Amino acid sequence: MLEAHRVSSLRSRWEVREDDAPLLVLEAKGWRSAVRYTLDGVGYEVQSTWTGTQYTLTRGDDELARAERIGRKRWSIITPEGTFHFRRRSVWKADQEWVADPESEEPVGSIRRTGTWRGDAEADLPGMPTPLAVFTLAVVLLMWEQAAAAAAST
Repeated sequence: MLEAHRVSSLRSRWEVREDDAPLLVLEAKGWRSAVRYTLDGVGYEVQSTWTGTQYTLTRGDDELARAERIGRKRWSIITPEGTFHFRRRSVWKADQEWVADPESEEPVGSIRRTGTWRGDAEADLPGMPTPLAVFTLAVVLLMWEQAAAAAAST
């Protein structure tokens, strides 16, 4: 299980822990929805398109995964190994569920908020490789930030 704790309310920066042990820090990059992190000595970057509806996970110049339809009720992450499907749990909550396929009603895992004001979260994504689980968590955290910024501007 991954846990993300926002380090500062002024900056987009989260400390990520795996099973209560420090794993990495997600650090905002520039003005766009993007973060950088280092996992096992390897640098990764998560970037969004200018519309915020698609995110990519890169290592150097290599694209490892792509998240599509971000902000919709149903969205997915596409990797060379396969596609992972997600959905918003309900209209009233921003929590996300990982489902085996788009038609499935039974969740495989979830990402939920654990702190309303600080932006903390918990990701239970059993069996998902850690680099992909961190990417998924980063996408959801950035999605929530983007939604909060849009709500504040209206």
